[in-house]
Amino acid sequence: MHTHIATIAICMGAGLGTGISAGLAFAGEITPPAGLYCSCPPTTGNGNGSVIPEVAQLDHVDGVLVRMEWGTLEPSPGVYDWSLLDEQISRADQYGIKISLAVVNGSAAPSWLSSMGVEMFSFQFGTETREMPIPWDSTFQSRWTQFIAAMGTRYANEDTISLVYATNSSRNGFEMQLPFSPADQINWQAAGYSDALYADSWKTAIDAFVGAFPNHPVSHEVHPVLGSDDVAINVYQHARDTHAETVGVLAAWWMVHNALDVYPGMFEILKDASLASHSQVQVANSYTNTPDRFSDEGYQGEIDLAIESGVRYMEVWNSDLLNASLTDLMIETSARLNTPFCNFADLDQNGYLDFFDVSAFLGAFTAQDQTADYTGDGAFDFFDVSTFLSMFNDGCP
Repeated sequence: MHTHIATIAICMGAGLGTGISAGLAFAGEITPPAGLYCSCPPTTGNGNGSVIPEVAQLDHVDGVLVRMEWGTLEPSPGVYDWSLLDEQISRADQYGIKISLAVVNGSAAPSWLSSMGVEMFSFQFGTETREMPIPWDSTFQSRWTQFIAAMGTRYANEDTISLVYATNSSRNGFEMQLPFSPADQINWQAAGYSDALYADSWKTAIDAFVGAFPNHPVSHEVHPVLGSDDVAINVYQHARDTHAETVGVLAAWWMVHNALDVYPGMFEILKDASLASHSQVQVANSYTNTPDRFSDEGYQGEIDLAIESGVRYMEVWNSDLLNASLTDLMIETSARLNTPFCNFADLDQNGYLDFFDVSAFLGAFTAQDQTADYTGDGAFDFFDVSTFLSMFNDGCP
């Protein structure tokens, strides 16, 4: 299941209709996160934490995603309560692992925002009626960027944090998509929605996170918005142009079916980020609980597609990490994720370029295997050879 073709076409300027510019090499000034992380339950004020001891003590677990609600961390305007986050950092230190930090926005934003005049958007989330700040509301943006700055003042030099997610007001407060039912789409138009306004709100958030955390890699989720890829492309291009290799991309919807059939435009962005900066995936389902949602190759297919696409950071459910029947696969996956990504000429994925990669390419080219179709046009010709050699000569970062 080889997937490097389309990304190389973008980076070599072949153009796939995305409008994404040529890729940049990762400079290494900020180390991108790598390894196997737990997509564990969020940290709440009810004694529930993301750093679960039985997961954190596993040797092949490199870190844990710590999700916390903005409203919990700033219970009243300008008054911050960092105690729960400090506790999660302390627990991670105890087990010698890292954390990825995500402050959830949207309906998890502080309730006091509405009393300050922030315009709110009501929507159905399952059986619940929820409210989220209008993302381009100026008062919301002012309060959100102030919070981000305060958090950076406290944690900018915290090396237990390996990655900071840039978040915004959205459907679930973590990913990019907005409420999208037919009624929601009518209401968004009534609220003055435009792709440009929403994209600009994400740019503002990303810029604020990068400014607050100059020593950390930052990443943002990509998702179609109200049926269009335009917002994600616009935001990603801004991050590339403005922050280069500092800002990466997360696919929180990661499944083979989603990548290939549901969100192909987002998949192209993810693969481009693998070369330009860094990329992360969060497996969308638990194999332990819903194995039928996985590819025909089972969990192995989800892992292989991610790693072949240049991903070196994967979040998986705690139920899968604690499933003894998956332990050997998880140990192997952690080792693969911790092997540095070179570029798409590294066909044996060992972190460096050598004779064996050339041999693998020639074998695939002779057999007309899609692995050697570097231009993605279905033909096997000089242009595939030229593209491979160009990538090979670029060397590893």
